[in-house]
Order: sequence, then structure tokens, then C-alpha cells
Amino acid sequence: MSLQEVQQFFQRYEAAFNALDGDAVADLWHSPSGIAVERAGQGALTWWPDEAPMRANHQALCEVYAQAGFHTTEACIVAHQDLGAQHSTALLHWVIRRQDGSELQAFHTHYHLMRGPQGPKVLLCTAFQENLSEMKQHAAQ
Repeated sequence: MSLQEVQQFFQRYEAAFNALDGDAVADLWHSPSGIAVERAGQGALTWWPDEAPMRANHQALCEVYAQAGFHTTEACIVAHQDLGAQHSTALLHWVIRRQDGSELQAFHTHYHLMRGPQGPKVLLCTAFQENLSEMKQHAAQ
């Protein structure tokens, strides 16, 4: 999958987050799909064999962002690996900003994309720097 196609995909992905539209974000994920994170110093995988829990996760994530003061995000592809016509990986740097332009959080996330009937979608995400606990603390303030 070419860098140009991956860039176009992440422009749609970024726009879905900028709209805080959990359904639009979920539409860009395969079913099944998963997310790998670090919890309590251990690697953990959440695998969504069905669309409903994956969709609920993205709706909840957009709600956490909204409550934390999210205004906009910018994503930049730091690294891309073409894995043939049907697969690609990309490391992205995200910056989330508040209404006043100040940085709410910056982090890297890695994605494995796979082409389906509707084009590329996220098959697996490795979220190794985003701090949702910190986001939730901003929401409580």
C-alpha cells in the first residue's frame, strides 16, 4: 500500500477525530480489529471480534477527548512501511490541542492497515504513548 494512499487514509482518520465523531472513526476500522496497549507495565491486547464493542470504544474515546477540552488534532506520518498491495504500517505523531491552541497531549501511535472492500482500514493499533488517564484528569478539572 503506497505512502500516498496511507496519507489519504489518515487525512480521513484525522478529520473523523476533529469532528469528534466516534462512528466515523469506527468506520475506518476493520471488524474484527484490535488495539494493543500497556497496562500496569504489561502489554495488553483488546481484540474486538465484532463491530459493536469496537464502535462503542471509539465513541467513548471521542467523549473522553471532548470532556478533556479537545479542540483539534494534527497527525503526521513519521514512518511508513509498504507491506505489499494489501497491507501497510505507519507510525504517527499526534498533537491534540485545546481551543486556545495550547497542547493537551502529544504522542505516537502505530497502525497496521489492511485493504478491504471499502479500501484501507485499521486492523491493529499499538497505542504506546497516549495517556488516557491524563486526559480523564483534564476532564475532571
